[in-house]
Amino acid sequence: MNLSRACPVLSRLFVFAFGFGLVLMAGWPASPAQAAVRNAEDLMIVDCLLPGQIRKLGRQATYLSARRPVRTTQADCEIRGGEYVSYDRANYQTALKVWLEGAMAGSPEAQNNVGEIYAKGLGTAPDYGMAFQWFKKAAEQGYGRAKINLGFLYEQGLGVAQDQAAALNLYREASGIEDELLYASVVQVEIRAKDERISGLQQQVEEGEAESAALREKVRKLEQELVQRRSALQQTRQELARTEQRLADARASRDDQLTQLLENQLLTQQEQINDQRTQLAALEREAGSGGAMLAGAPRLEILDPVFVATRGRNTAVYRGGPGTRKIVGRVTAPQLVREITINGKPAPIGANGAFSAEVDVPAGGAQVQVAAMDTGGARAQLDFTLLPQAGGGSAPTTLAPATAGTVPRGVKLGRYHAVVVGNNSYRDAGYPTLQSAVNDANAVANMLRSRYGYETTVVHNATRLELLTALNEMREKLKPEDNLLIYYAGHGEIDAQGQGYWVPTDGVQGNPKSWVSNAVVSDILNTVAAKHVLVVADSCYSGTMTRASVPTFATGTMPPDKWNAWVKAMADGRSRTALTSGGVMPVPDTGSGKHSYFARAFLNVLQDNDRLLEGQRLFQEVATSLALGAMDAPLAQMPEYAPIRYAGHESGEFFFMPKGGGAATGP
Repeated sequence: MNLSRACPVLSRLFVFAFGFGLVLMAGWPASPAQAAVRNAEDLMIVDCLLPGQIRKLGRQATYLSARRPVRTTQADCEIRGGEYVSYDRANYQTALKVWLEGAMAGSPEAQNNVGEIYAKGLGTAPDYGMAFQWFKKAAEQGYGRAKINLGFLYEQGLGVAQDQAAALNLYREASGIEDELLYASVVQVEIRAKDERISGLQQQVEEGEAESAALREKVRKLEQELVQRRSALQQTRQELARTEQRLADARASRDDQLTQLLENQLLTQQEQINDQRTQLAALEREAGSGGAMLAGAPRLEILDPVFVATRGRNTAVYRGGPGTRKIVGRVTAPQLVREITINGKPAPIGANGAFSAEVDVPAGGAQVQVAAMDTGGARAQLDFTLLPQAGGGSAPTTLAPATAGTVPRGVKLGRYHAVVVGNNSYRDAGYPTLQSAVNDANAVANMLRSRYGYETTVVHNATRLELLTALNEMREKLKPEDNLLIYYAGHGEIDAQGQGYWVPTDGVQGNPKSWVSNAVVSDILNTVAAKHVLVVADSCYSGTMTRASVPTFATGTMPPDKWNAWVKAMADGRSRTALTSGGVMPVPDTGSGKHSYFARAFLNVLQDNDRLLEGQRLFQEVATSLALGAMDAPLAQMPEYAPIRYAGHESGEFFFMPKGGGAATGP
């Protein structure tokens, strides 16, 4: 029987949940203490408003300080006498209660949190226009997380006109350094017809131009409708404010009849605002795409070798001398691709979209042309120069072998911890027993412990409470100098709203409340003190941003001083990234012996690595290994790597360094 691990959709919007009701606790905040955990909900992260502290000014004056907003677990908030929003009954209004005062006072952290509340939606459709305004306020104060969030809105055209250059500049500013960073670590091209008037295709081009004109007109009308909708929403907000004031006056005068009337009117206006928000968000997504009809077009991507930045022709550099070199790539939607050629020769396409071919590379480099044609006759072409690292005079400056992949002097990577979860056996008969998840977890934990010196926590067949407890222990234990890797192998689910979940062994099919949402995991990661966190999920992780927002560095093409500066900047930055085994499709449970295809590729890369390995290059090598090792797999796998939205990502990278390797170098 062919088993697969269910895999949630990679959603660009990250659905979040808080609660409606407020829990009021008397007393003053105590020092953080270990709160009694009664159930899994006690470990949920909430926006908590702690009571003020009694302070003395000299011998005479005693006063109460302002209440303090924090993000912590529900149990911790209770024991410290805080006020919080119950997780499963939230809307944006109750969540805003905690942070809005600080945001209005100018706190960039609070402003960013308010922006995230609007972007998540919290019981209503996301309001990207409001999110943009708050992210912008925090970004103008230099707040790194807000710059990343604001860049994503610019990149996707959410709440603001799409502007790739503005997005890239914000990503660069958040990282702290600019010239040495690449933000498109791979070269991708969409397979679509060009606009040139080619003989024999005149009619096709004219039809394409007419279609483009119609699409531009549609976007123009959508933008006009957006203006009208925003104006209507603003008017409704003003009416709501007036109604709230009248209701307050009625309550003060104890006019019960008028109070009841106004409360009903207030409820109607709130429902009207929610409806307007939903319509506005739908229009923003449609108008922001600017060409949604092309969203499903296949994309061509070169996995190996890795491209590097040049001011002229695209260049790919590999470690090694002249000779035969394999080029590996993949294409999305392979069923729509008729042919791929490399330097004019057909390259076979595997069931998973992978393709490869060998090219002869002389000392001075080789010119390579990769072309793809879809079933409709549209063509894409990618030209680049392939250079050996030890090539002749035309090769770029290279790192000295003794420096490449080493830890620069003065950079401390800190301690490494891992939580590794493998779920095989499920209580609900609706979830088939998996064969390899526990094996994968054991092998990954052993690899991290023995070869990389991790302190590992392994959880087999974790229930919901056990999974959340393991993550919460890291939240309470880790310090800013630490690093955390979370590995999950098991079933995944997705709900009607596109929210992804990990399924614990006591999860019930069709009951999302019995699962662990990716939003919950991200909330925990946001409160973990560890500077660098990497989630590796052999079952997708929803809510990631784009790979364009991850800075990378071509280790074979820059001098040692720039390599050292890049590693230091990435080690100092706070990162929250995810490496997942697939996109929107299920992923195979077995296929590579006793391991899944993804786990085998992941283990092979870690085993073969003998130097400093950054997350971006880990993804690149895993993707390449998976493309070649699973070409005939029954299910196509497209691993993904990106920062996690709303988990506190600022910049930086996750690093792996094997024990005894990569001694510190440089100034």
